Amino acid sequence: MSNVVDVTDSTFDQEVLNSDLPTEVDFWAPWCGPCKRVLPVYDKLSEEYQGRFKFCKVNVDENQQLAMRYQIMSIPMQMYFSDGEKVDEILGAYPESEILAKVQDVMERFPTDEKGKLKVLLAAWTEHNKQDAEKFKKWEDKVKNPKDSPTYASMLQAVREMEKANAKLSELSLEL
Repeated sequence: MSNVVDVTDSTFDQEVLNSDLPTEVDFWAPWCGPCKRVLPVYDKLSEEYQGRFKFCKVNVDENQQLAMRYQIMSIPMQMYFSDGEKVDEILGAYPESEILAKVQDVMERFPTDEKGKLKVLLAAWTEHNKQDAEKFKKWEDKVKNPKDSPTYASMLQAVREMEKANAKLSELSLEL
């Protein structure tokens, strides 16, 4: 039994963009041979990943607003969504192993459990702050006597404190 959800122009936002689970949307048409080849893969995966990942399909002939909204020019087109945002896509009739790899990749990057979401958020936060700290160091190396200016000195002190906080967040995220 398939758990793939048929989505329409009127149900897309609720079923896909408001989903609590990462979601794959297969844009297809009944006349499309390659589309028919991948449908059984999504049927199978929808059963295996029930409750952890959502699988949907959109008939582009019957739902032209969605086809235009997502600029579907070729099918089968699979788009992946998480937290209301498109996060990835693949075009074509891929073998099950590649589709499965994509589903697992999306699940890793966009976990649904509280701890997983926090780990991903902390990793992105600390990496971004690390890159910004490196930019400040380059700026400091180029500026003549930045510590002579009270404003610059205060900013650099704040950057050092942020670097310490960032290191602590990295350390704490390892405990998750």
